[in-house]
Amino acid sequence: MNILPVFPSLIIREKIEDYDKYKDELILYAYEQEKKDPDGLKNSKNLGWQSQHKYANSQNPVSSIVINLIKSILNNKNIFDIKDLSKARMQMWININKPGQINNRHDHPGSDLSGVFWVKSLKKSGDLMFYSPNYISQYNQMNLIKDEIGKKLFSTRSIAFEPLEGTLVLFPSDLSHAVPENNSDEDRISVAFNIDLRNCLT
Repeated sequence: MNILPVFPSLIIREKIEDYDKYKDELILYAYEQEKKDPDGLKNSKNLGWQSQHKYANSQNPVSSIVINLIKSILNNKNIFDIKDLSKARMQMWININKPGQINNRHDHPGSDLSGVFWVKSLKKSGDLMFYSPNYISQYNQMNLIKDEIGKKLFSTRSIAFEPLEGTLVLFPSDLSHAVPENNSDEDRISVAFNIDLRNCLT
């Protein structure tokens, strides 16, 4: 018997080399930005501090590292066929979630790809949770399929990604996701972004 997982949602994970060389600078920069704009962007999805969505369009420690990592993924000709990535439009922002804070379930309408880069995180900082877009329409099947088959084929209600420092996760913007409560004793700091690829089609 063959079981074929069709129409998958592609999630790409990539880790920066020698992240310890950049970590302290990125943490310091994130807190400097919070100090400059303590109110941040008021966002009901995020119970922590969120910056304005401005960091993709200026030279700064966050953009120089994260954008280079994004480019290394999207310019990989073994995966994508993007002829001119400079045509893509991008938004980027910083999140700081203190102990006890969460990011409620949401998606990112109006973009093609979204992602997160973990600047500072611990094992109990809160996993990145993705939720199946098929869970309602395939509710009975998903609840009856054997656990080992569901996990092997990613046919489950949700999937968790551990927040690993120096790691970037890229995913389709319409894929519903959330981050549960930060149960560590330290802040979780991340950089999030949206990418609009429509101009790359021509």
